Amino acid sequence: MRMPVSRGRKSKKGGKKKNSRRSGGPLAGPSGGVRYGPGDPLAPLRSLMGPPSRPAWFDQAIKNVLEQADDLVTSPGPRELEQATAELLGGELYQVVHDEDSTGLWFDWWFAELAEAAATRAGEDRTGNSGRRGPWWLLHGLTAVGSPALRTKAQAALGRARNARRADASSEAEGPDWLGRLNKVGATGEVWSLRDAYGTRLAVVAGVDHTGGGDTSAFLFDIDACGMIELVGAGGFDDVEQAATAWRSAVGDTAAGASPTPVDKPDDLHCLVQWDSGEAGLKGDEPRGLLDNWFLARRRVHDIAVALRGRGMRLPEVRSLFIDLDTAPAAEAFTRWYEERHGTAPNQDVVQALAEEWLEGCLPSTEHAVSPHRVRHRLTLINDWQPDHPVTVGARSLLPEWARWHGEQSGLPEELVERSVAAADAPGGAVTCGGVEHHL
Repeated sequence: MRMPVSRGRKSKKGGKKKNSRRSGGPLAGPSGGVRYGPGDPLAPLRSLMGPPSRPAWFDQAIKNVLEQADDLVTSPGPRELEQATAELLGGELYQVVHDEDSTGLWFDWWFAELAEAAATRAGEDRTGNSGRRGPWWLLHGLTAVGSPALRTKAQAALGRARNARRADASSEAEGPDWLGRLNKVGATGEVWSLRDAYGTRLAVVAGVDHTGGGDTSAFLFDIDACGMIELVGAGGFDDVEQAATAWRSAVGDTAAGASPTPVDKPDDLHCLVQWDSGEAGLKGDEPRGLLDNWFLARRRVHDIAVALRGRGMRLPEVRSLFIDLDTAPAAEAFTRWYEERHGTAPNQDVVQALAEEWLEGCLPSTEHAVSPHRVRHRLTLINDWQPDHPVTVGARSLLPEWARWHGEQSGLPEELVERSVAAADAPGGAVTCGGVEHHL
């Protein structure tokens, strides 16, 4: 009889596969042009299929943004314009992600087309239409929220709009001095980290400089590492303490004692580079706040990388969390613990299967992290094994003790250990962890 197959490498259960893009896959090109990065495993197949169809939602979403762009002109400074731009784009992303009938997301491609449309509109804002400065301010905002590749596209579009405006002697002044410096927004190089008591809900807070000196803020990445590494929240705050307070409030009691710790080594930032930043990870129930910061969060990772290099430190390399796993130490240590506790050794096929499923996709330093959500996520994967196989049955039966062992190894308080043990015994449904209800 074939042994159960670990299913840890598959996409999240229940996720809406509404688009065909993953990180390292297609990169946006205006006018329908799309190129695929070297990390795209389906590149050969895609090349045979030809370029993807332009999603139907693009036109209306671009129209909606341009119609609201005039609201940006009231922004009193660079930070406010940056956030207003991010939220303007986020409103459209939220609509398309939550639309059951939408097919094809391609957010970067849409961003590039939006920049082109804004440039055309801004170049037309001449005599008789000079009161409409929204598209002009929108272009500047796009240079502030776009990742390096998208920022380049926005800057090119802005240059074309600027040339068109200068060709008209009656064109109005371009705006306040700070408007032209928006593309230089970057990280300060100061980074802090937090984690909850379980060690699976993580936060990274980065200092941000909006004007090249003086106007600073803090950007929060809220990351859940219980299953797939997910960004579950993001946003800008006045300072690191405000960001930390907001994160603790979102996570709940398990984060009550967490304090921001300055990051002084790359290993503290694995979570920042391992979360799936592509649209394929979207499930369709993402909150508005997360999508408001979709582009900005990805921009901030690049900003942080640049600032850290200036301080002689680099972000960790992205690597697979599913290959070259050494499960023997965990299996052997658990077996010794179990035998001391029960007087008999557990089935080794079951222990090995559990160790593989537990460690696949695991962030470095979270091997013993054992939140209720992580336990239930693994139980869901185990339930995808051959249902009546002895190893499957044994793994389900052994999971509560596996959770207890990890809790003891990580030094968790007994109350938190019992929550995770209970999750291993609970029937299917939903589990609340870190202030987020996860349906499994």
